[in-house]
Amino acid sequence: MFCADYIASFLCHGFICGSLNELNKYQNVYKFDLGACNGGPFFFGAIAGLCGAASVYPFDFVRRGVIEGQFKFRHSLSTVPYAAAFFGLYFTLRDANSTPSQCKCALFSGFMASLAEMPFDKAKLTMMGSRRTMLLANALYVPFGAMILVMYDKAFTNWMRKRNKNLELKVQL
Repeated sequence: MFCADYIASFLCHGFICGSLNELNKYQNVYKFDLGACNGGPFFFGAIAGLCGAASVYPFDFVRRGVIEGQFKFRHSLSTVPYAAAFFGLYFTLRDANSTPSQCKCALFSGFMASLAEMPFDKAKLTMMGSRRTMLLANALYVPFGAMILVMYDKAFTNWMRKRNKNLELKVQL
């Protein structure tokens, strides 16, 4: 995944999960939990990846320049398995109250997301020349991605707690 897809996926994931949190508070549809083990984190990650790919596609000059012939939307879809594994594994496995657990899970999910993306990323394979080089290059991004994921988790969780607490106070008044 390239930087723009990555950022767009985080923004979409935050929007999706934040919206679900708001629905939960106003309509009591169901208890929304980022760490649910029902496959939700993988689904929300895949949707965030799809939305991120779709939002970046018109401006994706890197893939457009690397892929010979006609550049199509399907060439951007390597973001979907990456985001599904990245967010899905992390939010399924991590302990929300333990920073060391979050760091370990973020590193693991970042590495697994890189593996999940490899078969689908034609542009990176073209630039790197081989899957081995592609794996080594992707491994360089894993610690950075893990750090961003933990910071995102902490910020989003704090926002949800504050938002829920404020809503509870309004209901009591």
